[in-house]
Order: sequence, then structure tokens, then C-alpha cells
Amino acid sequence: MTTPVLATADPIVIDHVRSLASAGNAQLQLVTSLADLGAHWWSDSLLLLGSDFVEGARGFSKRRNLAVVQWQFDGSADIPSGLWQSALLLGAEHVVALPKADDWLAERLTPVEQLSRGTARMVAIAGTCGGSGASTLALGLAAAAEKGGHRVLLIDADLAGGGLDLLMGAETQQGVRWPELAFTSGRMSAETFIPALPKPHGIALISASRESRVTPTQEAWQSILEFAMHAFDVVVIDLGRQELPDSTHAALHHCATPIWWVVPTRIRAIAAAAVALKHSSTQWPVQDIIVRKVDRSMSPNDIGRALGTSIRASLPEDSGVVAAAEQGLLPKGEYAKACDAIFREWWAS
Repeated sequence: MTTPVLATADPIVIDHVRSLASAGNAQLQLVTSLADLGAHWWSDSLLLLGSDFVEGARGFSKRRNLAVVQWQFDGSADIPSGLWQSALLLGAEHVVALPKADDWLAERLTPVEQLSRGTARMVAIAGTCGGSGASTLALGLAAAAEKGGHRVLLIDADLAGGGLDLLMGAETQQGVRWPELAFTSGRMSAETFIPALPKPHGIALISASRESRVTPTQEAWQSILEFAMHAFDVVVIDLGRQELPDSTHAALHHCATPIWWVVPTRIRAIAAAAVALKHSSTQWPVQDIIVRKVDRSMSPNDIGRALGTSIRASLPEDSGVVAAAEQGLLPKGEYAKACDAIFREWWAS
């Protein structure tokens, strides 16, 4: 492990970070002037950049393994949005306020080989054809979990889908999205990361963006999922129909994530589901089918027999779901009841 570097002239931050490092028997290298910062900018070490040095570092290119720290006497205050923006331009993965984020920083300074497994329940939702309704189900499950009093994170993994924030009426809501998180690595601070996310309908959301499309690194997925497993009760991932990169599969498999395929009652959708189940059997050891009724001539049992597998649940035909999505509203009526029932059964299993 390389020695972490603290770059700041703030005596309060220096004394405080030194005490955290000392408590964990960790080494710390100190840089107190911008003139000396350049020599450390290109190293692989964790760089803790004081907020007093952020503007002065604007001339440097982006770097990885960078966190911005500042002292905040008012522990209830949010980190200024201007500091977030300046930090992101430098490639910062985290912006943390001390002493509020002491636990995160102490752990980051003295990393262990592997974090203990968290307790969140995680599920991935995918459609077998266009318009299958996977995103709507992902939102319905997240809403059911939030309604049940759980801490919920909804992750949009369909980077070409236009952004789940549109479906939730949160396209103008401030907050970080995938472009700002795509190169995240290391451990994340709940005190600063969760408030930075959009939270429409009480659901923390990591959404794709319409302005920039980037592919998250395996380190980013791993960091976010490890964080999610510890900071939330329920994590729902909307996969869309894209072929996921191996790095994404690796991160999801590390968390033992099952996949639920949404299959509309249409002939082509059933055929596509048969292909998806066979193709994904080695990537997703746990797969289930959720039937969405659109053709009354077919029943969930018909689809189960055609696919040679049992059906986990079925979703009713509900024209109000489309109208709600157009307005950025949560599903209601029979569809919402079905999502509640599916969530309760899964949570109790």
C-alpha cells in the first residue's frame, strides 16, 4: 500500500487527519504548499486534497484516487455545490466534510483487504424485448420497498435508455449521475454521497444521463455496490436490454445478485426469453421470470410451460402505468398492488 498524501494548509484539517491516521497506525505524507503539490499529483497514492487547495489545483489534469476534504463546523450543513463541481473537474471521487466523515476517512486511511458483506437485498431487472416494462417494474419494486420503510437505492444500468430520472419526473432534479461516478473507486462516504444523489419519491437514484454517456469502470461498480450493500436495505438495478460488460457482471456476482426477466405475453417475447435464459445461465446462476400480461389469450402458465421453468409472479395489464410514466409519477392501482406483493414475497424469502 502506498502512503496517503494530505495536501492542505489548514491547521485544523492537518491536526485532525493526522490524529485519525495515528489512531489507525497509518502513515501519512503532508504537503502544505501548492508549489509542492505537483510532485504528488501523478502518483498512485490516495490524495486527500484540502478544499483550500482546490482552486489552486485547477491547472492540473484529472487524476484518480482523489478525495477533497474540508472542515465544517456546522455538521448539519451540506457541502457547497460549487465545491462539488470544482472537485469533479479534478477527477475527485469523493468530497467529504470533517469531522462528520471521520468514520469513512479513518477506514480509508487504513484499508482492509476486503469489506465485510453488507445486509442489503439486491435484485437486477431486465427485459427480454423492447417495451417489456423492465424499468417500470424496477421502479415499482423500489417504490414498494420505500413504502415499506426501507432505505432504497435504484440504479440505472441502461446507459442508452435516456435516464430513469425521466420516468420518475426527476430530470431537472439536482444531483450526481453516472457521468460523475463512472471512475469512482475505493470506499465511499454515506454522509456525503447519499445527499449528493437525486431522491425522487424518497428513492435514492443513480441515473444515466442524456448529456454524456460513459461506461462505468469495474472499480466504479464495485465501489458503488459495496457501498450500497452497507448503506441501504434494498438495491434494485434496471439492466435494460444492453449486453453488460464483463466488469459489470463481476461486480454484480460479487454481491450474489439474482436477475428477474420481464416477459410480456407475446410470442416474440417468449422466444426472446428462451434465448436469454439459455445465454445467461452461466452469467446469472439465479434467474426468475416475471410475466407481464398484454395478450389475454396467453396465461402465465402457458409461458412457464413454453420456457420450461416456473413463473415467479405476474403483472396485470394496466393502461394507467403508461400515463403515470409520462407524468413522472409512480405506478398506481392494480400494478402497484402487484409490485407490493412481489416485493413482500421476495423480502420474506
